[in-house]
Amino acid sequence: MKLVVFLFIKMYNFDKNTIVMETTFHFSSADEISPDFIETLKAAFKKKPIAITVEEDFYIPAWQKEETLKRKEHIKNHPDSLTDFDIMMAELEQEMDNEK
Repeated sequence: MKLVVFLFIKMYNFDKNTIVMETTFHFSSADEISPDFIETLKAAFKKKPIAITVEEDFYIPAWQKEETLKRKEHIKNHPDSLTDFDIMMAELEQEMDNEK
């Protein structure tokens, strides 16, 4: 399994409540984030307000991918098998009320 670390940097203009710049860095591991990289970020942004988010890539098991692809193919071949979520929830709530 490959670990990927995403580092998102957003620079804000708080006076205008807007994002001025948004940058994403991809690393194969957190070990690739060197002190030099951090110093470069500090030098580039100085005293400007920024937000940094670190996100780990997550693993999806092969069986789950296979099941998802099977379901996708089934939906493609049988679009009438889809259920509207709101209708399904309303029917479920009705069934539960009827059991009381």
